[in-house]
Amino acid sequence: MSTRKGRKAHRQDLLTRLWDLGRIMSTQTVFLHQAIAQSVGLNATDTKCVDLILRGPHEAVTAGWLSNVTGLTTGAVTHILDRLEKRGIVERVRDTSDRRKVFVRVRQDRLEPLIPQYEAIGKAYLRLVEEYSDKELKLICEYLERVSALSESELAKIISARRSREYKG
Repeated sequence: MSTRKGRKAHRQDLLTRLWDLGRIMSTQTVFLHQAIAQSVGLNATDTKCVDLILRGPHEAVTAGWLSNVTGLTTGAVTHILDRLEKRGIVERVRDTSDRRKVFVRVRQDRLEPLIPQYEAIGKAYLRLVEEYSDKELKLICEYLERVSALSESELAKIISARRSREYKG
Protein backbone atom coordinates (compact mmCIF):
# COMPACT_ATOMS: atom_id res chain seq x y z
CA MET A 1 0.00 0.00 0.00
CA SER A 2 2.81 2.42 0.80
CA THR A 3 4.30 1.81 -2.67
CA ARG A 4 1.00 2.80 -4.23
CA LYS A 5 0.90 5.96 -2.11
CA GLY A 6 4.50 6.63 -3.05
CA ARG A 7 3.72 6.32 -6.77
CA LYS A 8 0.67 8.53 -6.38
CA ALA A 9 2.70 11.17 -4.53
CA HIS A 10 5.47 10.93 -7.14
CA ARG A 11 2.95 11.40 -9.93
CA GLN A 12 1.39 14.36 -8.13
CA ASP A 13 4.85 15.89 -7.74
CA LEU A 14 5.48 15.43 -11.47
CA LEU A 15 2.11 16.97 -12.38
CA THR A 16 2.78 19.93 -10.10
CA ARG A 17 6.25 20.36 -11.58
CA LEU A 18 4.84 20.18 -15.12
CA TRP A 19 2.20 22.79 -14.28
CA ASP A 20 4.79 25.09 -12.68
CA LEU A 21 7.23 24.70 -15.58
CA GLY A 22 4.44 25.43 -18.05
CA ARG A 23 3.63 28.65 -16.21
CA ILE A 24 7.30 29.64 -16.09
CA MET A 25 7.77 28.90 -19.80
CA SER A 26 4.61 30.81 -20.71
CA THR A 27 5.69 33.87 -18.74
CA GLN A 28 9.23 33.80 -20.13
CA THR A 29 7.87 33.43 -23.66
CA VAL A 30 5.58 36.44 -23.27
CA PHE A 31 8.41 38.63 -22.00
CA LEU A 32 10.87 37.33 -24.60
CA HIS A 33 8.48 38.22 -27.40
CA GLN A 34 7.78 41.60 -25.81
CA ALA A 35 11.51 42.36 -25.64
CA ILE A 36 12.03 41.38 -29.27
CA ALA A 37 9.03 43.42 -30.37
CA GLN A 38 10.15 46.46 -28.37
CA SER A 39 13.57 46.32 -30.00
CA VAL A 40 11.87 47.32 -33.27
CA GLY A 41 9.29 49.66 -31.76
CA LEU A 42 6.36 47.24 -31.60
CA ASN A 43 4.68 45.18 -28.90
CA ALA A 44 4.24 41.44 -28.54
CA THR A 45 0.62 41.52 -29.72
CA ASP A 46 1.72 43.28 -32.91
CA THR A 47 4.39 40.70 -33.71
CA LYS A 48 2.15 37.76 -32.81
CA CYS A 49 -0.52 39.15 -35.15
CA VAL A 50 2.13 39.30 -37.88
CA ASP A 51 2.92 35.65 -37.14
CA LEU A 52 -0.76 34.73 -37.37
CA ILE A 53 -1.10 36.52 -40.70
CA LEU A 54 1.97 34.69 -42.01
CA ARG A 55 0.55 31.34 -40.88
CA GLY A 56 -3.01 32.22 -41.88
CA PRO A 57 -5.14 30.20 -44.26
CA HIS A 58 -4.13 32.39 -47.23
CA GLU A 59 -1.36 34.78 -48.25
CA ALA A 60 -3.59 37.61 -47.04
CA VAL A 61 -6.28 37.62 -44.37
CA THR A 62 -9.02 39.98 -43.29
CA ALA A 63 -9.09 42.03 -40.11
CA GLY A 64 -12.24 40.09 -39.18
CA TRP A 65 -10.37 36.80 -39.43
CA LEU A 66 -7.62 38.18 -37.21
CA SER A 67 -10.21 39.37 -34.70
CA ASN A 68 -11.85 35.93 -34.67
CA VAL A 69 -8.63 33.97 -34.10
CA THR A 70 -7.24 36.31 -31.45
CA GLY A 71 -10.41 37.25 -29.61
CA LEU A 72 -9.38 40.89 -29.89
CA THR A 73 -12.10 43.38 -30.73
CA THR A 74 -12.26 44.64 -34.28
CA GLY A 75 -11.28 48.06 -32.92
CA ALA A 76 -8.16 46.63 -31.28
CA VAL A 77 -7.24 44.79 -34.49
CA THR A 78 -7.70 47.99 -36.47
CA HIS A 79 -5.28 49.80 -34.15
CA ILE A 80 -2.75 46.97 -34.45
CA LEU A 81 -3.01 46.98 -38.23
CA ASP A 82 -2.73 50.77 -38.31
CA ARG A 83 0.54 50.56 -36.32
CA LEU A 84 1.87 47.77 -38.51
CA GLU A 85 0.86 49.55 -41.70
CA LYS A 86 2.46 52.79 -40.52
CA ARG A 87 5.71 50.85 -39.99
CA GLY A 88 5.34 49.31 -43.46
CA ILE A 89 5.13 45.78 -42.07
CA VAL A 90 1.68 45.05 -43.46
CA GLU A 91 -0.32 46.44 -46.30
CA ARG A 92 -4.07 46.54 -46.81
CA VAL A 93 -5.25 45.50 -50.25
CA ARG A 94 -8.80 45.74 -51.58
CA ASP A 95 -10.32 42.59 -53.03
CA THR A 96 -10.52 42.97 -56.79
CA SER A 97 -13.88 41.22 -56.99
CA ASP A 98 -15.48 42.86 -53.93
CA ARG A 99 -14.11 46.34 -53.23
CA ARG A 100 -15.72 46.34 -49.76
CA LYS A 101 -13.44 43.52 -48.65
CA VAL A 102 -9.94 44.44 -47.50
CA PHE A 103 -7.13 41.94 -47.11
CA VAL A 104 -4.04 42.37 -44.98
CA ARG A 105 -0.75 40.88 -46.04
CA VAL A 106 2.72 40.99 -44.54
CA ARG A 107 5.49 42.71 -46.42
CA GLN A 108 8.22 40.12 -45.91
CA ASP A 109 10.99 42.56 -46.80
CA ARG A 110 10.03 44.70 -43.77
CA LEU A 111 10.66 41.86 -41.32
CA GLU A 112 14.44 42.17 -41.75
CA PRO A 113 15.05 43.83 -38.33
CA LEU A 114 13.42 40.88 -36.55
CA ILE A 115 15.21 38.12 -38.45
CA PRO A 116 18.54 38.09 -36.55
CA GLN A 117 16.81 37.82 -33.18
CA TYR A 118 14.47 35.03 -34.24
CA GLU A 119 17.30 33.21 -36.04
CA ALA A 120 19.41 33.29 -32.85
CA ILE A 121 16.53 31.83 -30.86
CA GLY A 122 15.93 29.24 -33.58
CA LYS A 123 19.55 28.12 -33.56
CA ALA A 124 19.61 27.83 -29.77
CA TYR A 125 16.36 25.87 -29.91
CA LEU A 126 17.78 23.49 -32.51
CA ARG A 127 20.89 22.91 -30.39
CA LEU A 128 18.62 22.05 -27.47
CA VAL A 129 16.34 19.63 -29.31
CA GLU A 130 19.28 17.84 -30.95
CA GLU A 131 19.83 16.27 -27.52
CA TYR A 132 16.56 14.31 -27.82
CA SER A 133 15.94 11.04 -29.64
CA ASP A 134 13.41 10.81 -32.45
CA LYS A 135 11.05 8.97 -30.09
CA GLU A 136 11.35 11.76 -27.50
CA LEU A 137 10.86 14.43 -30.15
CA LYS A 138 7.72 12.66 -31.35
CA LEU A 139 6.36 12.69 -27.79
CA ILE A 140 7.26 16.37 -27.34
CA CYS A 141 5.55 17.21 -30.65
CA GLU A 142 2.44 15.28 -29.65
CA TYR A 143 2.34 17.05 -26.29
CA LEU A 144 2.77 20.50 -27.86
CA GLU A 145 0.11 19.76 -30.49
CA ARG A 146 -2.34 18.73 -27.79
CA VAL A 147 -1.51 21.72 -25.58
CA SER A 148 -1.93 24.04 -28.58
CA ALA A 149 -5.30 22.48 -29.45
CA LEU A 150 -6.40 22.75 -25.82
CA SER A 151 -5.30 26.40 -25.67
CA GLU A 152 -7.13 27.14 -28.91
CA SER A 153 -10.27 25.48 -27.56
CA GLU A 154 -10.12 27.37 -24.27
CA LEU A 155 -9.54 30.66 -26.10
CA ALA A 156 -12.59 29.97 -28.27
CA LYS A 157 -14.70 29.36 -25.13
CA ILE A 158 -13.52 32.63 -23.55
CA ILE A 159 -14.18 34.56 -26.77
CA SER A 160 -17.62 33.01 -27.13
CA ALA A 161 -18.56 33.79 -23.51
CA ARG A 162 -17.35 37.38 -23.84
CA ARG A 163 -19.25 37.91 -27.08
CA SER A 164 -22.35 36.37 -25.55
CA ARG A 165 -22.15 38.85 -22.64
CA GLU A 166 -21.61 41.74 -25.07
CA TYR A 167 -24.69 40.84 -27.09
CA LYS A 168 -26.82 40.54 -23.95
CA GLY A 169 -25.42 43.70 -22.39
